[in-house]
Amino acid sequence: MSAVEPPQPAKPPLKLKKARKAGPKKSRKKKEVVQVTGALLAEHAPFSHLDLALLERLAPRVEHIELARGDVLHEGAPSAEDDSSPVFVVIFGDINVSRHDQGFPAPYIINFLTVGEAYIQKLFITDATERVVLTAMCPAKVLKLSYKDINYLLRKEAGFREVVSDSIRGVTERQQSRFDDEFRGEISQFIVKERLTFAQRVKIKRMDICIECDGCYEACRERHGTDRLGPSEVKFGLTEIPSNCHNCVVPECIDKCKFGHIHIHPDTREIVIDDNCVGCTMCARGCSFDAIRMHSVEDLDMERYFPDRDPEAKGKNIAQKCDNCTGFPDQACITACPTGAMFQVDGQDIFDHWQQFSVHHAPGFSDIVSPEGNAKAWRVFWVIMTLVNTLAVAWECFGRLHWPELTFTTLMHKAGMLAEGIDPLTPFRPGDFLSHALGYVGGGLCAATQLYKIGKWVAPKMGSVQSWMEAHIFTGILGGVYGFFHTAFYFHGFVSIAAFATMMMAIITGIVGRYIIYLIPRSQAGQMMALTELRTQIQFLNQEMQGLFSDQVVGHTMMMRIDEMLRLDQSGYSTDEARQLLAGIAQLSNEDRVQKGKVQDLMAELKEAGIREGDAHDMLILLKERARLERSIARHALMSRVLKRYRIVHVVSSNVMFGALALHIVLSLVYRVGN
Repeated sequence: MSAVEPPQPAKPPLKLKKARKAGPKKSRKKKEVVQVTGALLAEHAPFSHLDLALLERLAPRVEHIELARGDVLHEGAPSAEDDSSPVFVVIFGDINVSRHDQGFPAPYIINFLTVGEAYIQKLFITDATERVVLTAMCPAKVLKLSYKDINYLLRKEAGFREVVSDSIRGVTERQQSRFDDEFRGEISQFIVKERLTFAQRVKIKRMDICIECDGCYEACRERHGTDRLGPSEVKFGLTEIPSNCHNCVVPECIDKCKFGHIHIHPDTREIVIDDNCVGCTMCARGCSFDAIRMHSVEDLDMERYFPDRDPEAKGKNIAQKCDNCTGFPDQACITACPTGAMFQVDGQDIFDHWQQFSVHHAPGFSDIVSPEGNAKAWRVFWVIMTLVNTLAVAWECFGRLHWPELTFTTLMHKAGMLAEGIDPLTPFRPGDFLSHALGYVGGGLCAATQLYKIGKWVAPKMGSVQSWMEAHIFTGILGGVYGFFHTAFYFHGFVSIAAFATMMMAIITGIVGRYIIYLIPRSQAGQMMALTELRTQIQFLNQEMQGLFSDQVVGHTMMMRIDEMLRLDQSGYSTDEARQLLAGIAQLSNEDRVQKGKVQDLMAELKEAGIREGDAHDMLILLKERARLERSIARHALMSRVLKRYRIVHVVSSNVMFGALALHIVLSLVYRVGN
């Protein structure tokens, strides 16, 4: 055992957002102690490799401990000698391992243990460790042995030593690669804190690409008649985990039902509730994830959604939970998501998807895609199609004005494919053949954007919803391109201007609105940064900058000057009026530009104030970071408000656009017929 090096201290977790109800109060008392026999030990790793006679001699020295969720298995200061420390081997459930180190205000999660893994003190403590806490994350069963007994078995039994060594290696590697890592550690702690390690599946929603269309909830309700997908259960940064059944490895709901109406499906292995549920609520009370909800029988279409319910079945309510759409070829919520924001991973693989919990850790967020419903190939197609069309139309329209001999029309006329060429007197004007043709194509593309609504119903048989969404976005962009050149750069008539203006507004809000969330500042781990955290960072920067002055008194004076110059006026950013909201956005944009100029002016003053030689470059970097944080504070509240409004503006402007476009077409046709 001496060859095993204890891991380095893990980084304490940041404060995480949490919406889940609190679990039961932790008990300091063991739930039950069961008599241990050699036969019982032989059923579990790593003891299954030992001789039965040896196990019978070992059995009286082993305790079998059963724990309820939240029970504390072990808590206390590390033993002075390893020989006196207990060893725990998990044979059922998962155990949270936390420790309290000197200098930290509270215990923090450093790892977890699952079936077949052992808690051996020296693997989890450091010289700074003051206390260790082991807590059951779910109903668990643990074997307690002495360190001396384990050491004896390791020395005498090669098979036992090999199995235990592999287990120790796995636990140590997990701690070093996941919990001790500066970035992944926070995510790993979050996963253990929310007890997702024993989930068989986890639905994840990435809010950076979610457009809040509620398509996932509508699809679930349409398929099942009830809301099986709940609101956000817990959050980490831009990632949300909806309140949803995780099909737990250790389900707490099944044994609560006294009528046998909840069980594991023999084919899908999903936990399902029978249509004959009597609505006793015991399973809902037993679920610690709030994944089971009660619905009134009177409010449901029982004949459609519960065809197997016995007419004589009792109960005014019925329990419902997500069963991963058992009996259907797909998961309704995932299929209906237009952007791939909703996806599902197996519980044991959740650590392998750490990028999903922090897409802003590094540039290139578009390369981090959801593992399901990726429409990246279609996106490439539409990008190429959009660029080719835009360049071709731009060449034809601008070419008619400047290089008529090189336009497609002239070349096709010379080749005999067109009867008429370009009129040299009016090469490009509103109402000519080209203008009308561009208008018809643009109008058709705008109408094609609404095929997305049909795509939601035909997916996944005729392409994924994500692919239809890509088509919706790029047909809208192309419609705007053709609509722009349809004007022939001449704007007249209220209806025409209204159609064009609302079309541009719909396109801009549709594209920019989805990504405006990236203007909200975030920490390295992807969490939305609170204003207090931003101001704390500014204080640290101020201290670093002040330390670069050779004269600290002068440095203090200059820091006051920096505060005065870089602080932004936020009075125009907090209003509710739409007109003033737009004014706030314009003001913020102007402040960004002005503040960048102030940084350069400050550098000139600071050099004269006596920055230590060689520190000017560092001061410039710190000033830019300080200015960025000030802008972040100013835009924090403003951008949060914009996020809530952009979708409304997008939908309303789109509807107005279609009305104005239809009226514009009718008026144009009437005018042409009249002439």
